[in-house]
Amino acid sequence: MKSKSKSIIRKHNLLLSTLTFALLGIRAASATDYSSVILADNPLAYYRLEETSGTTAIDSSSSGQFPGTYINNNNGPFPFLGWPGIQTNAVALSSAEGGDYVAAGYYSQLNQPGPFSFEIWARPISIPTGGNYRCPIGNSPAYGTATQSGWYVYQTPDVPSEFALVTPTGDVFIQTTNYTVFNWYHLAGTYDGTNMSFYVNGVLIGTQKASAYVANSVNNSGACVFALGERGDGYGNFDGELDEAAYYTNALTLAQIQAHYQAGTNLFRNVTEPPLIFTPPASASFDSGQTASFNVLADGAMPFSYQWLNGTTPINNATNAAYSFTCADTDNGANYSVIISNSFGSVTSAPASLTVLASLQIDAPLTSIIRNVGSSAAFEIVAEGAPPITYQWYNGDGSVIPNQTNSVLWLTNVQASADGSSYYVSVINPQTSIDSSPATLNVQPRPVTVSIADATVVAADSPVAFWRLDETNGSLTASDATGSFDGTYATNFGVNGAPAASSGIFTYDAPTGIPHETNGAIGMTGGAVVTIPYSIEVNPVGAFTVEGWFNAASASTGGSDYRTPISSISNPYGAGPTGWLVYQTSANNWSWWPYSGFYAGGQLTDYDQVVPNQWYYLTMVYDGTNFTFYVNGTAEASGTVPGFTQNGNVPAGVNGPLNYNYNYNVTPGLPGYGSGDFVIGQRFDTGFNPFSGIVDDVAVYNKALTPQQIQNHFLNTTHLSGIKSGNNFVISWSAGTLESATSVTGPYTIVAGATSPYTNTITGTQIFYRAQTQ
Repeated sequence: MKSKSKSIIRKHNLLLSTLTFALLGIRAASATDYSSVILADNPLAYYRLEETSGTTAIDSSSSGQFPGTYINNNNGPFPFLGWPGIQTNAVALSSAEGGDYVAAGYYSQLNQPGPFSFEIWARPISIPTGGNYRCPIGNSPAYGTATQSGWYVYQTPDVPSEFALVTPTGDVFIQTTNYTVFNWYHLAGTYDGTNMSFYVNGVLIGTQKASAYVANSVNNSGACVFALGERGDGYGNFDGELDEAAYYTNALTLAQIQAHYQAGTNLFRNVTEPPLIFTPPASASFDSGQTASFNVLADGAMPFSYQWLNGTTPINNATNAAYSFTCADTDNGANYSVIISNSFGSVTSAPASLTVLASLQIDAPLTSIIRNVGSSAAFEIVAEGAPPITYQWYNGDGSVIPNQTNSVLWLTNVQASADGSSYYVSVINPQTSIDSSPATLNVQPRPVTVSIADATVVAADSPVAFWRLDETNGSLTASDATGSFDGTYATNFGVNGAPAASSGIFTYDAPTGIPHETNGAIGMTGGAVVTIPYSIEVNPVGAFTVEGWFNAASASTGGSDYRTPISSISNPYGAGPTGWLVYQTSANNWSWWPYSGFYAGGQLTDYDQVVPNQWYYLTMVYDGTNFTFYVNGTAEASGTVPGFTQNGNVPAGVNGPLNYNYNYNVTPGLPGYGSGDFVIGQRFDTGFNPFSGIVDDVAVYNKALTPQQIQNHFLNTTHLSGIKSGNNFVISWSAGTLESATSVTGPYTIVAGATSPYTNTITGTQIFYRAQTQ
């Protein structure tokens, strides 16, 4: 029986294990000396983090040869020494302060190519959001380095957040279930020369073969510090407390790791500290009428009480760690702080100022475009300001365009008579309005006419782009049969579209698998792809559908063998990916992955195995709320993806008001990323592997196709429907020529001048109808 997924699955849940033993910071009555247990297992380096002053983190191993350094890059209170930990003290770190951590420096001995183990006690006090991956321990360079090496542990962003042990070469990703903030966790990892294992609180979470692991001493000698509180390259600043970190030159056994965990659980010093602010309220700007929000994060002896102040005046009922309210123009310039108290004292945060924005701002203006005769054309305005924001589109002469009140103006079937026409939009909110500068539509003759005689069923549903992929041998252009978005046959597609070594091979006029079609398809292997430059039309705002026919040459082989038959993503550093892609996954399934930026998103997977050399009709439908993934006309998975961000946008939180950029937008000052090519056969950022196989008839729509339309496209036929209306019978069909006969077997003749819907007066004579599509 076919297995169907009806829910979204998180991208990173590659290996799950139940995380047991939540550890509260409570000291037991009696316990063994913790350091004796650790030293008995001969760590090469051992950082107890007991210091209360100074900058040196003593190496308490028997050799003491690898001292660390408390790094304070921002002259703030962190690293905060002397915070309660195992037996005595721990170190507290704040991600808000940034750049503060504990560095052991680079030692080849702490970057072993052979067996090793590490452990650390970590007490996270917040969950990272917005693409942040906080690292309690690591020794790894950034992902952008030419040669990857090392390992690290991080907290994944957003809820639910997990701990994960990762190698940047991509072969190890071992992840827990979610953890609880303000609890201590014992994190340990081992490498026996073949496999890496990850343990949390004495429980084995998982083991994976580290076939691609390379030590820093091999690839990045001298470059990567062994770090506590970040990854080793300055990324992933930790928020909370760390204690008792050790590094070994052998793979610890499960019994040893459990003994370390059990010893530590009995020795935590009770917290008898006044509140310590880790993240103070931050100054912020909000539009008038929006919800303004200020937050504070503190640690210390619980429970806390909070009192927010406007200037020096206490705010009624503002007694939580977060304070939110609807701001007005009169709140502009106000300062907000908070008093946090517990049984041992109180602390008042520094004030944060509120800037209230009452005006409108256009972030991405309209841009003039060139489109082919018969094509769709779209203009989009991107604006922000006090809500609610409404829109009204105008012709260049100032006349209103009826019913065009969205951020995107869609024009269909543009003709030569529209060449040189201009359009602008008025953006309106309760306080003010602003008119955009006009943009011009240039209409040109269609460079190549592509036959759609055997694809009228698809064409009848008005795709904004339709690539037949039936060009002759040696062609460089993949013509768009209905739109203006010709692609390029590229055999040297590199990172972000940059040229790479020519290795791809196309097979033109490959046999198709589409019913009732005879025109050829395109075979691609070795990294050959079809690239279509970014446009709004092939990345519609709101509802859309993408469909295509795909025939994989072979099954995927597991591991990191993710192959991409089609994608429209961008992956700007620090913000992506956005958009969507389809994988032939490492488990050899078809899967559609829409993204929300910051590596968040969802998966919609058909769990049937992909059969090599068999054709599949894949359809990706987004109705503005729900995503549905169809395989061969059947809905195999559906669900929502909160925060879905289309290719062409940068998710909120990046670059302030400059959150949007389009490839055709040349406004000075906008960031140089945000949009990527629509690519058949690979990801725009060339992540993982290209597709190998045959592709045919790829189309994009600025609407959600219905299940009936999808079924019609899969069968490449039309569907007639009829209803009685009074003394008439009304026939409707999506494509083809209406024919009739007095017998079901014919002969059939064309009904002259018939267009859908066709009305026929009921006379009592039996008549049969059919639609001829080719």
